[in-house]
Amino acid sequence: VSHNFLLFVFMMILAGCSMAVLYLLPWSMLPDAVDDFKLKNPNYLNLEAFFYSFYVFFNKFAGGLSLGISTMSLHFAGYRASDCTHNPSVILTLQILMAPVPITLLLIAMAIFRFYPIDEERRKQMRVEMEAAGMSADSLAGKQHCISYAQITFTLSPGPEM
Repeated sequence: VSHNFLLFVFMMILAGCSMAVLYLLPWSMLPDAVDDFKLKNPNYLNLEAFFYSFYVFFNKFAGGLSLGISTMSLHFAGYRASDCTHNPSVILTLQILMAPVPITLLLIAMAIFRFYPIDEERRKQMRVEMEAAGMSADSLAGKQHCISYAQITFTLSPGPEM
C-alpha cells in the first residue's frame, strides 16, 4: 500500500472535489428555483421554507432508501456479517453497488443539471424582473413580514397558583 500512497492521495483529492460539487450544486440552484417560482406565482409568498424543507426531506428520504436497497441487495445475495470470506454473489453485489450504480445515478444527475432551465442568462433576466416588480432580488422575505429577533420581547408571568 505504501507504494500507492501518492495515487491514493490524488484519488482522494479528486473524489473530494467531485463530492463537494455533488453536495453543493443543488444548494446553489435552490434559491434560483425559489425566485423563479416567485416570479411565475406572485400570489404565493413566503414559501421559501417549503422549498428548503422539501429538499432536505427528500435528500434524507433518498439516503434512507438507498441504504435500505443496498442492505436488501446484500441480504438476498447471502451476505452474513460474521463470515470471514464471502461467496461470489456477495462480492458481485458489492462491486455493482460501489461502481456501476453510483456512476449511473451520477450521470443521470449530471444530465438533469445540464438541462436545468435556469442558466446564467435566465438568472439575470429573473433579477431584472424581480427588481421591476419591486421584489428584492435576494429574497422576498427580507421586505415583507420580516421580524428581527431584537423586536421580539417576552413577558414572564407567574403561573396559576395552586
